[in-house]
Amino acid sequence: MSLDLRPLTLGELFDRAFMLYRRHFWLFVGIAALPGVFALLLNLVQQMMQNVSQGMMAAGEADPDAVLAQMSWLFAGVMLSLLLYSIVYMIALGATTFAVSELYLGRSTGIHESYGRMRGRIGRLLVLMLVIALRVGGVVVLGFLGLGVAVAIAAVTSPIVAGLGAVLVAGLIAVVTFLLLLRYAVSVPALVLEGLGVRAAIRRSIGLTRGRLGRVFLLVLCATMVTYAATILLQGPFIAGAMVAGPGTSTALWLNIAGAVTGTIGTTLTAPFMIIGLALLYYDARIREEGFDLELSLAALDGAPAPSRG
Repeated sequence: MSLDLRPLTLGELFDRAFMLYRRHFWLFVGIAALPGVFALLLNLVQQMMQNVSQGMMAAGEADPDAVLAQMSWLFAGVMLSLLLYSIVYMIALGATTFAVSELYLGRSTGIHESYGRMRGRIGRLLVLMLVIALRVGGVVVLGFLGLGVAVAIAAVTSPIVAGLGAVLVAGLIAVVTFLLLLRYAVSVPALVLEGLGVRAAIRRSIGLTRGRLGRVFLLVLCATMVTYAATILLQGPFIAGAMVAGPGTSTALWLNIAGAVTGTIGTTLTAPFMIIGLALLYYDARIREEGFDLELSLAALDGAPAPSRG
């Protein structure tokens, strides 16, 4: 399928993202299935350990040392699973981005080929994830340190002023953090499709999203709402049933496990939409800023391979 490359309105951007997802449903779900399996394992580890701890406490057999040991194992298991999931998710993110690019430029691809093209890029993808996490995390940490100092000073004069100041500063931290994430939104397409280094991909993303943060925000908001709606619809009834059955019971355990499975299915089915949308937004920005559509047309007339970067 070859799509006409031209600047898109926001509505057209959403429409093309849905169209690509619908026409190549099994391709995108197949790519997303790998991190989905790790997400399911993460949920299952958490559910099993929580059930054991809750069962011990409900039965009145909770030795403080035993509970502490259980919670330590739970924390270690969750952190390990979360690390593995993050690694696999970044690889899947790159594979999905590559698949979108191939389809958008009128070429065909498959699950194995999309993952295969991540060879040589996995290290940079993981470093990109780490750098973005450190930048955003650093802003959050510094913000809350400043918040603590400001509240401590304000509390000496007026508790009301301290409370209002805390709310305002916390809101400012949230806004700045979210803006950073929006500015870095197309760093993965820049890294995967242009072969850039980590710092260059981040700078590229900042440049391409300049003046388009509203578009990025609406895309992220819509995709997040779709994912959460699917998760609540598929997992919510099982969570409610587990709460009725009572913590620590075998019924609650099996209901939580069933909910983890259905919730993972919902996430796997809906998660590709955001990645597809961001990849399309990346190309739309290049078409608007760099005449990428003209570049591709000239390459086609000359019989040259389609360019991947400007």
